[in-house]
Amino acid sequence: MPPDHPSARICLNHIDVRRGAEIVLRDVAVDLKGRGLTALMGVSGIGKSTLLGVIAGLVKPTAGTRQVDGKVAMIFQDPRLLPWQSALDNAGFGLRAAGFSKDEARDKTRLLLERFGLRPADHGKRPSALSGGMRQRVAIARALAIDPGVLLMDEPFTGLDVSLRADLRQLARAIVEERNLTAILVTHDPVEAVMLCDRVMLLAGQPAYIAADVAISPRSGTMVEAYRAASALMRRLEVESGSIVRLA
Repeated sequence: MPPDHPSARICLNHIDVRRGAEIVLRDVAVDLKGRGLTALMGVSGIGKSTLLGVIAGLVKPTAGTRQVDGKVAMIFQDPRLLPWQSALDNAGFGLRAAGFSKDEARDKTRLLLERFGLRPADHGKRPSALSGGMRQRVAIARALAIDPGVLLMDEPFTGLDVSLRADLRQLARAIVEERNLTAILVTHDPVEAVMLCDRVMLLAGQPAYIAADVAISPRSGTMVEAYRAASALMRRLEVESGSIVRLA
């Protein structure tokens, strides 16, 4: 039975982040009380990864307050696996850091790896012997093994082939629903957003701030619906932000 996280919440108030003399984020407010998947969009370099870092506690804001209830796990574009460890031990890395024994970590992650499409024969392989998609599946298992209430995903599907990207997208959506997670997905793809997410936040400006926040209902079920909904989403983001939205 997947863990339940009824109180998982992300609450940021008046967050500023400086990088040297540059203000990267200015007066950012985020309040995600419920469960579900939120897309975080904006141009490259705007500060999306920095914002995830603040939520995860990896980046210290220069102003404002951060409240995150429950454990936080992150999935990156690069799986960041340890090259000298097996898939099984990479998936259990967070558990080992939390004090679990190697056997306990392996027992807990073995079923996760199988759930995410890695056969038992692949569990003992090192990352160099795994495909890119398999490495990303290990990274997903590693994040979920610690039973987080908040899941942060920083462009985890970028660079994967089309069919694999579609599979992992649906897997991510299923994970959020099964585990009742509060989740954020950084993406540049409005089609991905309307097919997977419950709402979209747009980061824009210099310094960056939350320029738009729109709900997606219902999510698109087919590609034709998704392309139509993505066009409508971009128009809504432009109306809310008061500017032309570019995501590349």
